[in-house]
Amino acid sequence: MKNLALCLSCQTKTFTEVAHRDAKSGEPLSIVMCTTCGLVQQSPIPSAGALRQYYSHNYREEYKGTTVPRPKHIFRAAAAASDRLDFMGAVVIAQKRVHPGKLSLIDIGAGGGEFVCLAARKGYNAVGIEPNLGYSDFARRHYGVDIQTLQLDQLGGCHADCVTLFHVLEHLSDPLLAMATLYQVVKPSGYLFIEVPNIEQADASPANIFFKAHLFYFSQSTLISIASQFFEPVSIEYKGNLRVIFRRRDSIGPRVLPTSVDVQSTVRRLKQKGWTEYLTTGRGISKLIRRSIRYWSEFKLRDKSPLEIIEFVENAQT
Repeated sequence: MKNLALCLSCQTKTFTEVAHRDAKSGEPLSIVMCTTCGLVQQSPIPSAGALRQYYSHNYREEYKGTTVPRPKHIFRAAAAASDRLDFMGAVVIAQKRVHPGKLSLIDIGAGGGEFVCLAARKGYNAVGIEPNLGYSDFARRHYGVDIQTLQLDQLGGCHADCVTLFHVLEHLSDPLLAMATLYQVVKPSGYLFIEVPNIEQADASPANIFFKAHLFYFSQSTLISIASQFFEPVSIEYKGNLRVIFRRRDSIGPRVLPTSVDVQSTVRRLKQKGWTEYLTTGRGISKLIRRSIRYWSEFKLRDKSPLEIIEFVENAQT
């Protein structure tokens, strides 16, 4: 593998390095920013074959320390899923003006199945795909949901009113190709809901930003640009993680690249990042307090079954 010859977004070849070590392991890792479009990306990008093997067998165990989700992972995933469903419902259900039971949904990178399970319990016709063997099997066994052990490029022939990708796009070797694939999966007038880490956010710990599992680091402008041929944004939330709900375009259009102002904003934000910003503007200290409260909830749920944890989260939201 060679270092990037061309930016995978705009196909230019001028980069500046923004990090040279994996924040988790300390091992060498080159992260560069395209000075033309502002996309931050790993260099080199691993091959598709290497990534397929990594995500089907190694990723969950390496970053979660387990081959199936533990109670604390289920609780965190279910709480996030409930919040995402509220955000999606406020946009999609409001615009479609239909009951969730009228909408089909495919969750890409479904993990342990908590989002699909909660979506189904709200009435959506929800299914998912997940490349990891242990997690996809866990979802089928514990929630009885339809989650296939597949990668995105193996999804051919499936269509849905809503497609969701939560912390998936940053792991894919070719986001542009992924968008073209998703355009074929999302039904006409349908919606694509993407959540990714926001490279411009202030509340990300410097010890948890750049690491080998993330191939791309998106800002609002670069994410919208990557999708622009195929989807138009209808709702954006960018405090903390970046969430964008897109609507499928009637026809494929031209790519719209970030402006020079957008690029300079990313340059400026990258220079501002560090422990001082995280602990002050990013409220890192208060995050530690909130994390302690969450740990107490997780401790109380340590002996609960996966479905009991799902029900606990549902009841806490009512």
